[in-house]
Amino acid sequence: MSSDSRSQQPKHDREAFGPSPVDLALLAIHQDLKGITDGEPSPSIPALANADPDHFGIVIATADGHVYETGDTRVPFSIQSISKAFTYGLALEDRGFEYVDSKIDVEPSGDAFNEISLDPVTHRPANPMINAGAITSTWMVADKDGTPRRERIRRLYSACADRELSIDDDVQRQESAEGHRNRALGWMLRSVDIIEEEPTQALEDYFAQCSVMLDARDLARMGATLAAGGLNPRTGERVLEPATVQRMLSVMNSCGMYDDAGEWFVRVGLPGKSGVGGGIIAVVPGQLAVATFSPPLDQHGNSVRGVAACERLSQALDLHFARGPRASRQTVRSINSLATSPSLMRRDQEAREYLANACRDIAILEIQGDLLFPGAEETVRAMRDVAETAESLILDLTAVDQVADFVPRMLANAANGIQQADCDVVVVGGENWQGSLGETPLFKTREKALVHVEDSVLAGSSADRQASDHDVLLHSDALRRMGEEAAERIWKRSTVVTVPKGEYLPPRYSRGGTVQWVLEGTAQIIANTKDADERPIRGLRPGTVVMDPREEEIPDAQEPAGPNGQAQAMNVRAATDLKLGVLSADALSELESEDPEAALALWKALAWVEAEDIVASLQEAVGWEPGNHWDDQS
Repeated sequence: MSSDSRSQQPKHDREAFGPSPVDLALLAIHQDLKGITDGEPSPSIPALANADPDHFGIVIATADGHVYETGDTRVPFSIQSISKAFTYGLALEDRGFEYVDSKIDVEPSGDAFNEISLDPVTHRPANPMINAGAITSTWMVADKDGTPRRERIRRLYSACADRELSIDDDVQRQESAEGHRNRALGWMLRSVDIIEEEPTQALEDYFAQCSVMLDARDLARMGATLAAGGLNPRTGERVLEPATVQRMLSVMNSCGMYDDAGEWFVRVGLPGKSGVGGGIIAVVPGQLAVATFSPPLDQHGNSVRGVAACERLSQALDLHFARGPRASRQTVRSINSLATSPSLMRRDQEAREYLANACRDIAILEIQGDLLFPGAEETVRAMRDVAETAESLILDLTAVDQVADFVPRMLANAANGIQQADCDVVVVGGENWQGSLGETPLFKTREKALVHVEDSVLAGSSADRQASDHDVLLHSDALRRMGEEAAERIWKRSTVVTVPKGEYLPPRYSRGGTVQWVLEGTAQIIANTKDADERPIRGLRPGTVVMDPREEEIPDAQEPAGPNGQAQAMNVRAATDLKLGVLSADALSELESEDPEAALALWKALAWVEAEDIVASLQEAVGWEPGNHWDDQS
């Protein structure tokens, strides 16, 4: 958008919009679930057993770097088994898929996470999410360029979280002191040559990786890096390769929740991973990640509140894989100013000049594609971003395809918050829109919404003053150019015609060669297509003029039948009760014969009107090109 289209200075305090609808949804789920008292913190080590059972946090991090959170999201806890998925990814990149597959299978085990079991034929662990497979993954991570394996693992987690994470020495000591079962697994893996060297160091590094401290925000951002295909959305750093992430998420999908994996996938339907520290991560590939933290665990070792929160979010926001959106274009198609993308309503010069200035800070936000959670979240975020520096906002949803059930409520909440900060919101839903938007004005067509907003801007201005028929004509698009005396000579030859709302200008006044001025009310020029469909192509307000260019000698067969029962290609229809001044074809011929000077002035003025209309149409077409012209300052 050019710099003269709109001021970029903030007009509204963003805090005045209130919480985002996504924040409100998280808060409602948190409030509903925080009273659950089932489960107990893990007794495996004192650091876990002594965790506060009341802690509960939920975070959503999008694949483009935005974070929503509620509850105890800044309370540190140890990553525990969630580390297994990320270390597995590092092993894949260090050793390659073929080698890793020769050491670890990718099959659901149906066993508890610490089960001592290997395949009786291959001796491989069932998958990298149970302890035997995870210890093998840790062993396969190499010391590299002078950096020990443990440090490389910690750096990977930090790069995914966009924050330096650290290993808690006390937790690590407790893990090592109580790690007898894991040592048994390590030596068993060594005995069958899955681990090809003495396993002590690999085991200690495994205890260390489980002792990395983080909070729910960190965990969500780690998940968002996976959702973005291994690209950290905040830093832009390529942390993991897309093929690696694909393998990681696939294994999380089938094995991440241990012997509860089937129930999780039916109810939540997302790749997930839990840890006995109380954390859970769930990933919607390409879109977002959910992280929860709550120490009390169920019999499977998964956080009770965390599982419930993930299920509620999946259902409420249509995140389940079976409801995933189709591949689509970017949700925000364009952001323009009403000054550069006006309505089709033809207005007089004074009104046009007034709107060109007054509408610079009215934004048109055009949305496309599917509005499931990712698209709806992006739309709400764009609404709030644009409204911060706009006087008013027009949200155009006519190019939207699929709409989830919760979306109208989510958009209504966003619009209500914006309107409470004195930024008006108007929505164009299209013919097929379903659902209420509360008090927010909702229109079926973009044209009606634009005209409504423009009329609201004009209301009370000098450009919308009440005037006599005589004054309207003298200041109209055509007659104002020729001087009052010539305008009077033309006006006295016209006929005043009234047309009730919804009806067409009668045939005797709607013939080829007639000129029509709007005196009161509004009208539409309607085009008739070959299959007799009607299409509005231009709106008319007081002071505007239209000339019917048809030649009367055109045979009826060459034109489709119009609403008046005669051959017509375009007609004037009253949008409100309408008053027109009509210069008939006969009157125009008399004017040319008896007052050629006035006739020539009229033809010149009409040519100017049509030229201005063409220029306006070209500007309109450029303004509607896809792309974000709103922030273009060139």
